[in-house]
Amino acid sequence: MKAERRSQGSDGRREEQTVLVIGGSGGMSSRYRDVVEKHGWSLRHYENRVPPGARHGVGRIALIVIMVTMVSHALRDQMQRLAADGAQVVYLRSASVSALRAVIEQAAA
Repeated sequence: MKAERRSQGSDGRREEQTVLVIGGSGGMSSRYRDVVEKHGWSLRHYENRVPPGARHGVGRIALIVIMVTMVSHALRDQMQRLAADGAQVVYLRSASVSALRAVIEQAAA
C-alpha cells in the first residue's frame, strides 16, 4: 500500500469530506459505503469511468483509494488530477472490503 498526504481542517479535526474509491467491484459499493460512512465521511465509487462534471459534486476530498488491479489507466489518471487539492492517495492491490477498512481506519486516526 502506498500513501501520500492527509488533509484536515485548520483546527485538526476532519471536516465533512468525501472518499473516492476508484475501481473495485460495483457489486461491493454498498459495503464500501458502510465502511466509509462509519467514520463520518461520504463515498463516491467510480468503477469504470468518472462522469463529466463529477469534480464539482464531490465536495472536499479527504482520500482517494485506487484499487489498482481493477482500474483502467485512464480512470487512474483522472483521479490523480483530482488529488491536486491535497487529498491523500492510497493504492490498494486488493478490492476487498477489509483492505478498504484498513485504509479508512488509518486515515481516520
